[in-house]
Amino acid sequence: MDRLIKTVAGLAAAAPQLGKLVVRLSRDPRVPARAKRLAAGLAVYAVLPIDLIPDLIPVVGVVDDLLALVVAVAILVESAPKDVVVEHWDGQPETLAKILLGVGLLMDFMPGRVRWVIRRLVGE
Repeated sequence: MDRLIKTVAGLAAAAPQLGKLVVRLSRDPRVPARAKRLAAGLAVYAVLPIDLIPDLIPVVGVVDDLLALVVAVAILVESAPKDVVVEHWDGQPETLAKILLGVGLLMDFMPGRVRWVIRRLVGE
């Protein structure tokens, strides 16, 4: 659990750079349109006040929004060619490597069936 907390904290610290990366990837024609649409849908879900799990429920209510954002980032990053991701990253390469590792770690906490559905939707 400590590793998960450190991972989330690291992702939060890199949020500005990560935000730029997401915007750049979403505008890049080399990233599949299906992945962009799915990531956009997840981002909209995260910011809308209507949730499957209400935010009023302590911790769990916010976690579903956080997970939606992490999945949106993962979809964009995993569907883009690696050189495109590196091209759009303006931070340190080590930070990008840590972010990719962190996103992968957070994705591992999702049920396997959910990961399978996401991969099917993206077209992998």
